[in-house]
Amino acid sequence: MYSFFWVPLFTLMVSAIAVLMLRPLAMRGGLLDRPGGRKRHDGEVPLVGGIAVWIAVMVGTLLFMRQQGYYVALLGGITVLAITGVIDDLRGLSPVTKLGLQLFAAILMTSWGGVYLWSLGDIFGRRPVDLENWGIPLTLFAAVAVINAVNMSDGLDGLAGGLALIMFGWFAYISGEIGNLAAQRVCVIFCGALLGFLVFNMPNPLRGGKRVFLGDAGSLMLGFAIVWFTVELSQAPYNGGRKAPPVVMLWVAGFLLIDLLAVVLRRAIKGRNPLSADRTHLHHILQRLDVPRQAIVWVILGSNLLLGFAGVLGWQKGVSEQLLFLGFVLVAALHLLVMHNAWRLIRFGRRTITRRRNP
Repeated sequence: MYSFFWVPLFTLMVSAIAVLMLRPLAMRGGLLDRPGGRKRHDGEVPLVGGIAVWIAVMVGTLLFMRQQGYYVALLGGITVLAITGVIDDLRGLSPVTKLGLQLFAAILMTSWGGVYLWSLGDIFGRRPVDLENWGIPLTLFAAVAVINAVNMSDGLDGLAGGLALIMFGWFAYISGEIGNLAAQRVCVIFCGALLGFLVFNMPNPLRGGKRVFLGDAGSLMLGFAIVWFTVELSQAPYNGGRKAPPVVMLWVAGFLLIDLLAVVLRRAIKGRNPLSADRTHLHHILQRLDVPRQAIVWVILGSNLLLGFAGVLGWQKGVSEQLLFLGFVLVAALHLLVMHNAWRLIRFGRRTITRRRNP
């Protein structure tokens, strides 16, 4: 009860207090997100949400973890990326520099923390796919991909933070199921810190005029932490051989990975840089159909919650890893099909809406 109530409540309070203290500093120091170009929000919004989450996580782990162990590498990685994000938000960093720092944080995970992929599990129904010498390179690639996926998803109030909260909630549950209590404690700390931020990010009566954004500091840091627990909880060496099947993590991170795949493929087909910024994510497409922003956020969050539930339930009910992998591929393929025909769907949707408004 202590871990699941007082720990997240404390980190929620630390995160919320940090937001209130950092907002005026950001206003004076110019750490603001200004509307223009792809950014269509109203007014200048302080980019301090990620810093507040980082402070709450650091304080929480120092107070509630007796030993940090290899989580020192996790804290080191999120610190590197939080600093990277603040500098990028203030002055801007070149894509190459940002990529280099992301890789550096991922190397901290694999080489200092010793957390990297060993196996993909028995996803083909023959035998486990052991990665051997490919484990670390694939982990580095996955880390950069997920870090950027979270960064790309940060387009509507509550979307990136809400997705991260849902994933850390599932990570905490899975940690308890496999008996990894240290990982569970850290994930609960993240949940509390994210809730404290979301109070000032998602529309609600408590937010008032104190709206804040996550900023690159938050999105980069959270992407790294998500990769860390995705790997740690699905690989045998980190908990005496007890683990969740790696394919379950695909379902837990479901929407994040599926939307990233759809957008990258779309850009690659058009001959564009896969990591370039644009407005082709699902939430952008739904906005063009005049779907209310908060409805879009809740639909996506609900979808990711259900995807995680499907993966975890399948694992607990003894569904084979092969079938779970096939199911995930089918869901991803359906999403890709919809995204490939996105403009047709937008035109059809607009025509339908127009007809209903003007019968």
